[in-house]
Amino acid sequence: MFWKRNKRDTSRERAAEDAAEQAGPIQIERDAERPNTILRVATELERRGAEIVELFKEVESGQRRATLPIYLRWKDKDFFVEIETRRWDAASVEKALDTAATVRGSSYADTGLGLLSAYPAPEKVAFFFEKSPAALFQLDLRGKRGEGPEECAEIFVDAARRRWNEHLSYDLGSLRKVEGLVLDSLREPSRRGWSEEPPVLDATIEGLGYYLGEVIRRSSDLSGAWAPSRGWGEALLLNLGGEFDLDPVGKARAFLANGTKDSVAYYAEYVLEELELVIPRAAPGTRDHT
Repeated sequence: MFWKRNKRDTSRERAAEDAAEQAGPIQIERDAERPNTILRVATELERRGAEIVELFKEVESGQRRATLPIYLRWKDKDFFVEIETRRWDAASVEKALDTAATVRGSSYADTGLGLLSAYPAPEKVAFFFEKSPAALFQLDLRGKRGEGPEECAEIFVDAARRRWNEHLSYDLGSLRKVEGLVLDSLREPSRRGWSEEPPVLDATIEGLGYYLGEVIRRSSDLSGAWAPSRGWGEALLLNLGGEFDLDPVGKARAFLANGTKDSVAYYAEYVLEELELVIPRAAPGTRDHT
């Protein structure tokens, strides 16, 4: 990624790029000590023409902090390089995603983010190290995980404003717009020509789900409150009027998996219409699940 040619290259730059390309990709020894590997890679990158700006660069975003092993400059462009020598497991995947979220939420948001791995990197990690619209939107949500449903919904609203320039107002009409924006973002091709459905983070499911629930809660005449799951449902449930439990996060997961066949907008409209019919007939002490 450091040697892509453009039309403005001078003959000297082209010669340097040709030499770098001929050298081939940098190989990472499996299970090698990471600090030694970082130093070796930095030396090799310098030999190929990169300027090493800083090793073990700390980046902060809100309460999050990440340490990037190599911070370099190549042809007036800045890059971070993450290095992994061990086999990937659940913990290292989560750490890599946290690193990407921290970088994209920091003052270094536009900096390139590369990965050199001794073992093949999971597609989930590779995808979120890119700067595709779907990756950036979802990393916004992961990077600012809320304390509760209302805060998660507000983070979703903020991400929509930042990435789509849309100001969501918690009304039913906004859900149709959200559906289109989310699906268009996920369908946007990545730089690598991603052929499969892009990975979806739990933070994205929760953000959309809690926004959906807040739209329903604010649109209903019944008092609404979020409550822990009672043995069913995806996450926190939305209780309306003390009688009706909804699972907006579960509905958001279905929508992100199946598209408009599981429309969140239709779900909200259906729930509110049904409540208008059911409320007069609901017997005291009964509880419906929707």
